[in-house]
Amino acid sequence: MTKYETTFILEPGLDETRVNEEIERVSGWIRDLGGEVIEVQRWGKRRLAYEIHKKRDGIYTMVLYAGPGAVVKELERRLSLVEPVMRVLTVMHVPPEPVRVPVDADGNPVAAVAADEGDD
Repeated sequence: MTKYETTFILEPGLDETRVNEEIERVSGWIRDLGGEVIEVQRWGKRRLAYEIHKKRDGIYTMVLYAGPGAVVKELERRLSLVEPVMRVLTVMHVPPEPVRVPVDADGNPVAAVAADEGDD
């Protein structure tokens, strides 16, 4: 199964219990559609880059889940019908690549050389 990240923005006037209900509803939809919720990140209330429906703030939530591609389409359709949801974005999850540290012959890490050295 492919991993996806869906980030949605809720209206800023919702209280904490209503936000929790919406997050549980989304998690339930994912499970009902054959997906598996891996992680839920609650980013909280943040300033929007631009006004949406005459609102400057929104409550951000990111859900990481695994499932077939049909889950994404149906989840976005359902979220678009929920009134407090202002925006939705789903992307495929790409895990970050580990950083390789160069080591010398003894196995000790080599200090990185600054790129601007010698440009005096």
